[in-house]
Amino acid sequence: MRGPSLTRRSLGGAPLALALALVATTLGVCGSARGDVFGPISLLSASPVGQAEYAHDPALSEDGRYVVFDGSVGGVPGVWRRAAAPGSPLEQVAGGDATLPSLSADGRYVSFTSNEGASLPAITDGALHAGTAREAPQVYVRDMERASGEAGAFTLVSAKNHSSEALSYEFPGASEAEAEGKAPHYGAVAAGRGAITADGRTVVFVTTAQSDLAGPGTPPMQVAVRHLDSEETQLVSVRFDPATGRPAIDPETGRPEPVPEEEERYGAVWSKEPAFSPTAAGAVTRGYQPPTLPGASISADGSAVAWYGSLISEQARTLPGEAELLRKLYAEPLWRRISGGPAEPTRRVTGGSEPENPACIASPESRLPSTPVPGDPCQGPFAAQTTGIGTWNGSEEADYVPRLSRDGDYVAFLATAPLSDEAGAFGIGGANFNADAYREDMTAATRAAGLTRLTQFASADTNRIQTNSGVRDLAISADGQQIALTTRRTVFPLGVPAYVSAPSAVPGLAELFEADLSNETLTRVTRGYEGGTPEHPEIETGNEERYARSSDGALSPSFSADGLALAFSSTASNLVFGDGNTPANGQGEVDGADVFVVPRIVFSAEPTPQTISPPPSNPSLEPVWQLGVKASSLADGAVRLTLLVPAAGNVRVSAASTLPARSARVRGRVRRTVASASLASSGPSAAVTATLKLGGAYRALARRRGGLSSVVNVTFSAPGHPALRRSLRIHFVQRAAASRRPGRRR
Repeated sequence: MRGPSLTRRSLGGAPLALALALVATTLGVCGSARGDVFGPISLLSASPVGQAEYAHDPALSEDGRYVVFDGSVGGVPGVWRRAAAPGSPLEQVAGGDATLPSLSADGRYVSFTSNEGASLPAITDGALHAGTAREAPQVYVRDMERASGEAGAFTLVSAKNHSSEALSYEFPGASEAEAEGKAPHYGAVAAGRGAITADGRTVVFVTTAQSDLAGPGTPPMQVAVRHLDSEETQLVSVRFDPATGRPAIDPETGRPEPVPEEEERYGAVWSKEPAFSPTAAGAVTRGYQPPTLPGASISADGSAVAWYGSLISEQARTLPGEAELLRKLYAEPLWRRISGGPAEPTRRVTGGSEPENPACIASPESRLPSTPVPGDPCQGPFAAQTTGIGTWNGSEEADYVPRLSRDGDYVAFLATAPLSDEAGAFGIGGANFNADAYREDMTAATRAAGLTRLTQFASADTNRIQTNSGVRDLAISADGQQIALTTRRTVFPLGVPAYVSAPSAVPGLAELFEADLSNETLTRVTRGYEGGTPEHPEIETGNEERYARSSDGALSPSFSADGLALAFSSTASNLVFGDGNTPANGQGEVDGADVFVVPRIVFSAEPTPQTISPPPSNPSLEPVWQLGVKASSLADGAVRLTLLVPAAGNVRVSAASTLPARSARVRGRVRRTVASASLASSGPSAAVTATLKLGGAYRALARRRGGLSSVVNVTFSAPGHPALRRSLRIHFVQRAAASRRPGRRR
């Protein structure tokens, strides 16, 4: 174990500084593009002069500039803040037993729980203080722009309505000695990461003892919010009036009634153990477990609150016949839109029944059958009515506080109950499922329609880590589209979100995963700096159980508002080079947890390279190089030729006929030219007319019966072009009427 004696060199100064520089650069990147690629992991529970002995429950500011955590630095416990910029120091937020911090959007305001409230200004000086007087645990907010001893540095959150006086707590039925023993452990607590709004001026908390929150004798396990500027403390967990469908109103006070208490610790909020048990001052814990304190989360805009509720029928609408079943040993997430005013009812996030379904209202049932019936309009998403323990059985070590998106519309939660269509799957009893992660859209028409499953078991062996290990912790991004979760599971069979990363060969430490519902993928985030599986020294065993503590590994994820940075804690020793804080062996004698941040890399859009050639030139409008010839006989025995020529040029025409030889020496018939003509054309596509007339010696032949048959040869020539030739047969025929001329005797 190393403390303040660690040097920059021993921490791997150059690689760490380089990694932090990359983180700081990445956190400043803005853009709408999304991608499941994560950069190098950086250690934040350290400074240039030392590394924390242990660090838990990190919360990242929305702007990504700060992270807070509870832990021990140089042997001094408390809540600490660290900027993401390289070389930033560790600042103490609150000393002593302060724990479970939440952070405003700009990192200025930090909420936390402590049972040393009166001593906070004195013990928040970076030094170890022993023997501090303990009091009832209360919730506080630290203003980091004020020195710890300055007025206004610490503001009490769990205070009476319109007063700065702390709530008072009672333990009915306890002896004086018993009450004195309980006093430092029961009061008010706030969950880590999600208890404060973005502006840092509203905080949600839970009372764990009878108090005067809503008047004398207010039952324990109530949810409340404190508006710091107006000093208004508002009761959130109110009793439901089934007659009106709204919060029940106390006729004496005229205010909503708190949820009653049953069997001591059962009230509005379910808790495995509500006692505040802080770490002994300066000690290094033997092994960290997720917090068991009850808690609630508030949306960053302050409009909605969610908690894991018990006594469901006292808080929200249920079927008439199931009220008694849901009173004891039953838990499911509840949600209330507190910005809607005091008449806004508490609503069930999910569960075994869905009495708010419009179809169920139209066809009401008294209670659900013991076995889920497909198509039953009153059946909720989960087969919880057969287990008697709701969507959460509390058997696992996990942080079960529901988490909210920035506007409160989306709720991320864990559930150990099977979905209604999986009841009895693999022969697993409804009370034996391990936790899976889900997201609910509270704006959907029905809870079944708004539910998105993020993980699913993959075998009948509930003890098999690889396929069935439970999800231990989760976080949701501001827009509700990214959910971070931690688990030792390595097999993820769902098609949506589809697991797109290389799985670990064998299960080991709990790892961090991120589900992106915008592209329906599930990505493995954690990896060693050399690319391997996150790990630390382990016990040598012959089975898949490599580590002694089931909660060993990654926990407490927290997003920045843009989803581009993700903080978490882990006991792994190989996430960054030079991590000097690691368990010496696998026995769990030391904690070894540290806080890390990993950037999500968003690649800028780059157009696909392409080359487009210039358009071809327009074709030249040249006529087709051809010669057209048409012949027609005239009445006087001539023949008119109409020629269609392609360009300017010369035309030669000759007509030849086969006639008897004129010489006694030549017998038979010979071919003679009987007519010819030459002419010029003036341009392309010009019609040229040529008239062929028989010579005097042949003219009489046109008057014969049938006239004189001839073959006409037409030749067209133009410079730079081949000559065009056409031949056709014609007849020189003189009509009888044309042969009669005036004064000629027959």
